[in-house]
Parts: sequence; C-alpha cells; structure tokens
Amino acid sequence: MSTMHVIEQMLVICALILVGALLYRRKHLTDDAVMQISWLIVHVTNPAILLSSAIEEDSVIPLSEIGQAFALSFAAYALAALAGLLIALILRADRQSRIAIVMMTMYANVGFIGIPLTIATLGTRAMVYVSINNLVYSILFYTTGIPLLKRSAPAPHGDSADASSGIGATLQQMINAGTVSAVLTLFVYLFHPAVPSLIADSLLYTGRCTTFLSMLVLGVSVASSPLSSYGKDARTWGFVLLRGLLMPLAVILILSPFIHSDLMRQSVLLMLAVPAGNLPMIMSRSLGLD
Repeated sequence: MSTMHVIEQMLVICALILVGALLYRRKHLTDDAVMQISWLIVHVTNPAILLSSAIEEDSVIPLSEIGQAFALSFAAYALAALAGLLIALILRADRQSRIAIVMMTMYANVGFIGIPLTIATLGTRAMVYVSINNLVYSILFYTTGIPLLKRSAPAPHGDSADASSGIGATLQQMINAGTVSAVLTLFVYLFHPAVPSLIADSLLYTGRCTTFLSMLVLGVSVASSPLSSYGKDARTWGFVLLRGLLMPLAVILILSPFIHSDLMRQSVLLMLAVPAGNLPMIMSRSLGLD
C-alpha cells in the first residue's frame, strides 16, 4: 500500500462526502432519507460487501492466521482502552468525561466507516480482518462497554438498565446484522463453500453501493453542523490529536513485532484510526448520560 495510493483514495472519499453535503444543502437529501440510507448500510450493504469479499477471495486463509487476527484485535482494544485512560489524565477530565473519552478511544466506527474505507484503501483481501475486528468489537462492547455505561448512569436509568441485564440479554444484543455477517464471512473464508453465481453476483452489486452511500451520509453530517461549532474547544482538538493520530501510531508500534503480515498490520492500524463510533453515544443517550 503506497502513500500516494492512500492519498488518492482519501481524496476520492472526500469528494464523495462533498457530494453528500451539497445534495443535503440543496435539499435533494432529507433527514428521513438519510436515516433510511443509514439503515440500508448497516443491515444490507455492509453485510453484502463482507460476504462478497469472502466469496471472491480465491486463497484459503489458515486457521492459525485467523487466530492471530483475533488475538491482535483483542490486544489492540485493550491497548486502546489504556490509551483512553491516559488521554483522560492528560486532558484532566472529570469522572464522567473520563468514561466518555475511554469509550470514544476504544470503540471506533469500524463498521459504518471502517468497511468502506478498508475497501477503498486496502482492497477486499483485508475484509477478513475487518470481520474479525467487528466481532471482537461487538463482544467487548456488549460485555464490558455497556456495563461500564450502566454503572455510570444516573438513577433511575442505571437501576432500570441493571434490571434488564444478564447473559441472555447480552447475547441477544450481540446477535445483529454485523455479527451474523461477520461470522458467515469467516466461515466462507475458512471453508470456501460453493456459492451459486446468482447469490454471489447479487451480493457483489449490493455491496458496491456501500462506499458511496456511507460517504453521502457523512457528507450530510458535515453539512448539518454549523462551521461555528468547530474549533472553539482546545480540549476537543487535543483529544482529536491524541486519539486520531498518536494513539493508533503508538498501539501499532507496540503490536508490530507480533504481526508478520503487512496487510494485517495495515488493517489493524486502519481500524484504530477511524473516528469514534456512534454506538456508545446512542447507548449513553438511552441511559441519560451526556
């Protein structure tokens, strides 16, 4: 992966984001339409692109490489959590802000942004590592992330949330379009079952929409936020610098001696570097947290 190739692909992505912003500003995209497009991305096109990438891949990935990718993903999330605590100390955050910083540092947008970004910069071969990362993300978020948020929630949110918690509820939350498609993708990568061309082609054409639709939605987010809302808080920019640049570089430097595949290293780095995900924010709102 050359630097020039990455720059070119990021410029393409920026152009697609600009298209979304312009369409929204000219009222060709509405908020309701964006919500529907977002649902399609999460539940239809992202799963399709994962499965399509696995079906197109000719080589069988060894089980040992799958195991290494799982171990590295868990290690990367653990180091990201420690980095979040360190960033909170550097920014002198209070208790609730510390929790928010750890959640935003640890749980990145590995699905909505990570999948199309990986396709654009690394290609379909890297999708196996993205699938594994998404599985680890889901396991950790529902077993450690949500309980952390629930303990921090003010009454009555925390109490009512605890009442509905449990192993059964956690497992039910973990079964979603992302995790199911990730498991199926790993199965296809490992065993390469025969897939009829009708299904393979349908998944291919559906998945090809992912990057464009995702960038449209990001463009709407940019267009709907006033420029005056950016740049006023120095601590926010400090967080952006520490979490978006220094944390991914530090973590990948620590993990690099244990990674023998360049593509795996690049995939792990990209999953660390994508912006914070919206799942922690949605859960925080539902629990009455800021």
